[in-house]
This record gives sequence, C-alpha cells and structure tokens, in this order.
Amino acid sequence: MNDIDYVVPMVFNDDPLWREDFKRVGGRYDESNKFEFVRYRSWGTEELLIRCVRKFMPFVRTIYIILARESQKKEWMEQDGICVVYHRDFMPEWALPTFNSRGMEMFLKDIPGISSRFLYGNDDMFPLAPLTAEDFFVDGKPCIHMTEKVFPSDPNNFQMACMCGLNFVAKEFGLHFTDKWYKNGHSIAPIMKGTCKHLWDRGSREIVASLSPFRTSKNFNQYIYSWWQYFSGEYVDRVPNKTYVSTKKSVDEVVKAVTDSNGIVCINDHEDGGDYMRYARTVKEAIENKLKN
Repeated sequence: MNDIDYVVPMVFNDDPLWREDFKRVGGRYDESNKFEFVRYRSWGTEELLIRCVRKFMPFVRTIYIILARESQKKEWMEQDGICVVYHRDFMPEWALPTFNSRGMEMFLKDIPGISSRFLYGNDDMFPLAPLTAEDFFVDGKPCIHMTEKVFPSDPNNFQMACMCGLNFVAKEFGLHFTDKWYKNGHSIAPIMKGTCKHLWDRGSREIVASLSPFRTSKNFNQYIYSWWQYFSGEYVDRVPNKTYVSTKKSVDEVVKAVTDSNGIVCINDHEDGGDYMRYARTVKEAIENKLKN
C-alpha cells in the first residue's frame, strides 16, 4: 500500500522508424510546422531527469518510462528500478498508433504492475531538491491545490481541452462550467488508480470519444483525475513546491530557475522561444551542476 511509482512518457525525434509512423498517420514533422516540431523534439535531458528522480525522490519504487516502440529505447534505460513500457502494453490496439500524450494519460491505470498510488510527470518536469512521499500523498490522499481562474474569452487548444475534461468530471457532482475553471499547477501529479478506474466505469464512452492520434480541443487529459479528487473532497490541500518557466524567457532566466529551485521545475519548450540548441546545452549543464551539488 505504501509503494509509489513514477510514470513519465518520452519521445526521441531522431528515430527514423518513429518518424515513419508519424508521417504514415498524417503527422507533419518539419520546421514549418513549429507546434508539432517543438512538441516532439528532444532536449537530450531524459537521462538527467531519471537521475534527478533517483536522487531527489528516493521513495519512488519503480520508474515507468513510456515509449512508442522498441527503436526508442536507450541503453541507459537498462538499469534496476526502471521499467520500459510501450504503448501497446497498456493501450488497446484500436487506440494506436498515437502521438498524443493526452490519450496515453487516459490509460495510465492499465500499465502492468503500476502501484495504487503513483506520480505522473512530463519529460520537462525536473525534481531538483529533496522531496518526500508526503509532498504528494498524505494519509493516502493526493496533495492538490486548486486555484479558481477566469476562463479566457479566446481559449487555446489546451484550455479548450481542459474545459471539456472539467465538465466531464463536474457532471457527476451536478456542476457545469463556462466562464471559470480550476487549475492545480503544471507539475508532477499525484494520481490514484482507483480514481482512474472510477472515471472509466462512469464515462467510458465519453473518454473513448475524446481520444485522437494527435492533439485536439476535445481531448481529455490527466487533470480529470485531480478534478475528481477536488470535487469529491478526497484530497489534501497543499501548494506544490514548483516553478514553471518557459523558453519564451531568456536562457539566463531558465537557468536561474534551475539553479535556485528548492523543489520541482517545469521547463516548457515553446515554439516562440530562442536558440533551441543553446537552451538545451545550457540547461543540461545547469541540471548537471544541480545534481553534483
């Protein structure tokens, strides 16, 4: 009951077989399509991320790395405490192939051997200071801190998808939202497998209808689990110790966020950011220095 696993999806855009799969189902992977190009490019920080989890989150039992296919697997993943799972290991055949992390998130409960309580983080979320299990779960409940926000009048794809998921969850509690929404902060998320199962039992048709190979505004995402915990009252109100920084900021600001962190840093790669290679090289050095110190 005390086991806590960590789940992180990864993608390596230099894999020619992955690119063939991507193009075969209609993906366009080139610099002219900046949104998709940025969405899938690797910063080369994946192994550093695993080292950060091992060092700063020693309570984690198993790190599950989600990959699309065998050609994505790296030699450094062959170590104790890491379990590589492919999409086909936990997603139904009819939902594949997928290049949409939102769809993967709907099936996290089906990862073979996953603990009843687990953590889910994107590959741009770095724990950079000592963390404990109680930073994420207290008395068996996930730590969540929701902030009520005005829903934007001109929402982007992500915000529209969030509103779809929010109302999917809220319906069970007799609620419906149009002009406001709730945000839990973009960071490593504590998830209860029982919550995932409950939402599938209650609304499998709606979840299936939300799926697509690429991101659309109708997709549900992993926030549905936090919203259910929030509306049900089955959570502990705790502000996450995290920093969010985008590559729209200067590289010095991003490095400062890494260097000064006493918790988790999410480094969001943005299509309007600066010199990608310089960012990647400098950020890697900053994370390596953090691990050394």
